[in-house]
Amino acid sequence: MAEITSQLTDDEIAEGSAPDQPFTPLAAFDRVEMSLQEKLARTQAALDRAEAALIAAEAGGPRDVHAAKEQLAAALAENDRLKSVIASATPGQGLSEFRYIDPSRIEDALPADRFDIAYSHDEIASLAENIRQRGQDLAILVRPKPSSEPGEAYEIAAGKRRLAACRLLGITVLARVRDLSDEGMLAARFSENHHREDLSAFERARYFAHTLERTGLTGTELASIYGVDKSLISHLLKLRQIPDAVVLSFRDPRAVSFRKARELLEVLTRDPTAENRVVQALGDLAQRVSQGDATARAAEEISTALAAARRQGLPDRPRRRATARPIFLGRRQIATVLQREGRWHMRFDDHVGEELIERLSDRLPAILEELEKELVKPSTGT
Repeated sequence: MAEITSQLTDDEIAEGSAPDQPFTPLAAFDRVEMSLQEKLARTQAALDRAEAALIAAEAGGPRDVHAAKEQLAAALAENDRLKSVIASATPGQGLSEFRYIDPSRIEDALPADRFDIAYSHDEIASLAENIRQRGQDLAILVRPKPSSEPGEAYEIAAGKRRLAACRLLGITVLARVRDLSDEGMLAARFSENHHREDLSAFERARYFAHTLERTGLTGTELASIYGVDKSLISHLLKLRQIPDAVVLSFRDPRAVSFRKARELLEVLTRDPTAENRVVQALGDLAQRVSQGDATARAAEEISTALAAARRQGLPDRPRRRATARPIFLGRRQIATVLQREGRWHMRFDDHVGEELIERLSDRLPAILEELEKELVKPSTGT
């Protein structure tokens, strides 16, 4: 993003196109960092030029007029959209807080609040297409990264999916920049997600648990920051008693309601051996789905899990116990190693960056080579 921005001259910005690219009205604006007020001013200038271009085109052929009308329509739509964004801002917020920022400058330092599937390519691509067609109407919320130079780096409090969509599009993201405390960051993330219908019970439970683990706060302190009753956090934290081996066996854990998750927890608590049956049943279901079984695809995963836990319609077969082992970097959990159906899987937590994963992948052959030497080391017995 920074490289694209640095290549744009003032003239190219004024014309709304980058070098060696077809003319697209306002396209250059989407790749340049600027304030919301500055973008509105530039868009208004582009609108004036488009109106002048239409008048000039009327002296030419129908093709010139058609192109000029398209440019004018795009400029009008963007100008109206920006004015709508400004009008929707809460009185007293201050428009100077709003900026278009290069997504590469924004980091996520908070505990993960969504499962990876929420950031899958298909889900983000759908949102990105909506932003490409209609623009970004709602700003994300960030703060300047502590200890960084002004404007150098930011940390996101709310709007991770919008950030991912703008990153996918290769455009700047509209952000509200505020000096938030750590508690303010947590409150903003919670406020964004608490009333979302698509945020699952498992995701809420994991978010609360990770927040307590990383901040050292108590449940009472966290409830105070979030402005909720402590009992809400307590009830959700109980879901963390469901083994990771079970939760990670769901193709999409987001589809499991709080009531059904609590029901599953009750069965697992009464019968610890039910964990094996649930993991086995969900694994078998996933395999049938991958093979194109329409009946399996239509089956509700949580119903399958509950039936297996209660031994309903599932023959008992001796299986190796599914285990999940957390992997820590210092005091922070970064991954889970899961054994299921005789195979081992490693899943990294959402907050782990690609750089760490790439470095681990690069060093893994050397680590395995050292382990192999240890395993085959000849004994020195007499």
